[in-house]
Amino acid sequence: MGNSIAIYVNNERQLKLMIAFLLVIIGVLITYIIYDHHLDGKGKPSPIQPFVMKQLTLAKNLQKQGDLLESARIFEKYAIQGYPDAMFYLAKVYTKGWGVKPDLIKARWHLLNAVEYDFSNRGETAYQLGKLYQKSSGPDCNTIAVEWFKKSIKWNYLKAAVSLGTHYEKGIGVSQDLDKAIYYYEMATHDGITIAALKHAQIISSGNFGVKRDIEYAATLIKFAVENLELDVGRGKASAAKTLGRLYRDGISNIHLPEYTNLEKSVFWFRRASDLDNIGAKHDLAKLLLIIDEERHHKEAIILLKTSANSGHGGAATSLGRMHLAEKYNLPKTDAIIWFSKGVDAGHTGAIKELAIIYYQGELVERDINTAIKLLQKGENKGHSQSIRLLNQYRKEKITHDRNETENISKV
Repeated sequence: MGNSIAIYVNNERQLKLMIAFLLVIIGVLITYIIYDHHLDGKGKPSPIQPFVMKQLTLAKNLQKQGDLLESARIFEKYAIQGYPDAMFYLAKVYTKGWGVKPDLIKARWHLLNAVEYDFSNRGETAYQLGKLYQKSSGPDCNTIAVEWFKKSIKWNYLKAAVSLGTHYEKGIGVSQDLDKAIYYYEMATHDGITIAALKHAQIISSGNFGVKRDIEYAATLIKFAVENLELDVGRGKASAAKTLGRLYRDGISNIHLPEYTNLEKSVFWFRRASDLDNIGAKHDLAKLLLIIDEERHHKEAIILLKTSANSGHGGAATSLGRMHLAEKYNLPKTDAIIWFSKGVDAGHTGAIKELAIIYYQGELVERDINTAIKLLQKGENKGHSQSIRLLNQYRKEKITHDRNETENISKV
């Protein structure tokens, strides 16, 4: 009996030791995983130099005062010396063309250098990288953009949640997943980003793709968004006024809310945004004025479109090109080339298609199917279905033409 008790006690002690040992191992593994995850997101230490920070503040103030060239010079000086804040601001300079020629390749290079550092703007740096990859034309660019947006959220820049919601809603660079889209829109809404509330309302008001329809909650989201957007306009935010203009113009599909469908209010908010120099709002206002009363408003619309297009808005340039091509309002047909070229420079797929057709037909320029194909390849890289269809047609025709040319030469 005594031996049995001793064996039992000994076995129990061994079992406890084994459990304790396993707990220690598990604890070590958990600590390692947490530490390894921390290292994965941890950037290089950011150099801190009070004098440099003062110089960067000076550069930002110079930028506000309109001295863009000197501001860019200061940012570049300290970016070269390895200060991530300077790299971040210099990337913005090259993105916007503030005092320098716009150069998205240089902008991306400076952002990629900056994002390696653990500094206050790291999350926004990742967000800006995501936006740049969205604008790029490579086949995997949207997938890369999604990864940068996820890193941006990881580094507490929640504006990226709106972009992620859009990617998952439309299936751009990822498989379409409306549950994930709603998740990211809710994340952004809770952070006070009102456009996310409107996007969320749009999804749940439709009830499409198995999403539960909730009209009441959608209306609550819209009300929240409108109230906050109006406050933002009061703070001078042009984009908020443009969003209100679009809301009152388009409403929210599947919800009949007369108070949020009003063209007069839409014009009012687009004008507010235009007065705040939002080039997208100028384009939207011009298009809306033409719908309301083309005869009365076409002169103002053309002025708005030209201002917007000359500031880099591809849609406005394309609209002007089409007006000239149709010789509307006595506009000269030959100038269509100028505006479509501006649209192509801005990356607008409509302009790419239109200019390609012009080169293919050879009416306004010397016929050049090779240039048409090169243009359509840009549209193909952006996933533009009409460009892809025309590209396949032109390629087949070129192959047939080249074959016939070869046969004619061989006969001679």
